[in-house]
Amino acid sequence: MNHPAPRAGHRPGPRRARRPVALAVLAGATVLAGCAQLPAAPAPAGTGREPLALPPAQASRVVAQATAVLQAGADPATADPALAARVSGPELDLRTAAHTIAAAGASPAPTGGADDLEAITSILPRQAAFPRWFATVTAPGSDQAPSLVVLRSAGARSPFAVWATPTLLPGASLPTLAAPADGVAVVAPEEDTNLPASPAAVAAHYADVLTEGADSEHAGEFAADAYRSGVEAATAAEAASLRAAGGTFTQERSVLPDGVLAVRARDGGALVVAAFSWSATSAGPADGRPGQLDPALAALAGTEEALRATVTRREVVVFSVPPGAGAGGGQVQVVAAESGPVQVTTG
Repeated sequence: MNHPAPRAGHRPGPRRARRPVALAVLAGATVLAGCAQLPAAPAPAGTGREPLALPPAQASRVVAQATAVLQAGADPATADPALAARVSGPELDLRTAAHTIAAAGASPAPTGGADDLEAITSILPRQAAFPRWFATVTAPGSDQAPSLVVLRSAGARSPFAVWATPTLLPGASLPTLAAPADGVAVVAPEEDTNLPASPAAVAAHYADVLTEGADSEHAGEFAADAYRSGVEAATAAEAASLRAAGGTFTQERSVLPDGVLAVRARDGGALVVAAFSWSATSAGPADGRPGQLDPALAALAGTEEALRATVTRREVVVFSVPPGAGAGGGQVQVVAAESGPVQVTTG
């Protein structure tokens, strides 16, 4: 890539009254707005001995084909049968959930994902074996923010499918990478050469920070970011509201299997993409009455009220990892994110 990407009321009542407890379950937990500008950078020398995942011209054609499929299924009220063929992973989960929500007459919550795939440039890893992946940086869409669209292919006969479309956070920028024709070297999930932590460790540590907040032992490894701030504010408000009503709030996160991708940046650091499954359970007091669910979550749950609800989300987060081994490598920056509910269970 010959330039970096854009910068971009719960109150306790008498037990016999059994007041209803509203379960908001983080209907709007993300902060993903922002826009940016494109600074220029000279194209670096070619790197790596592996062939490109696919040539630049072919990558452009693949993105155009994927765009056509996404546009054909853009209305979430009508499911496009071709969607599953050109969309996979977290993105397929998020778009399938959006179809379910819209079909029920509710409005899908914003996820921070891309709607328009007008490419500015591509990130083409050098890799001979499958599975393969590449990414394209898109021009700002209707949300006025650029996105990093990740596409993956499981095998030689499997078309590249859109796997994630996280949007750049306000003021954030991707690290400078090699030009598309030169390609970028792949960093294995467990590799930590010249990095403060391996891509897999970065993903696991950030998951702990999102879940535990300032109490996480890894909190100091990451710079502040808008996505983390939004999640922490939403979870804190939900937990406090439920506690006031005699209820509870719990959450847990895990990195999705095969959910960490990484390439080497021009400065020796890395660009890391990680996908998570986040489950948050909101429960009212045992003697309480069911509370009203957010309409979008009610559509996924198949019921409008619940005393206990578990919302499962997909999160995709993009990191800029600085060069340098151990603690001397500096803080990891979160530069893009995408998140939305994919399943709701009640009890």
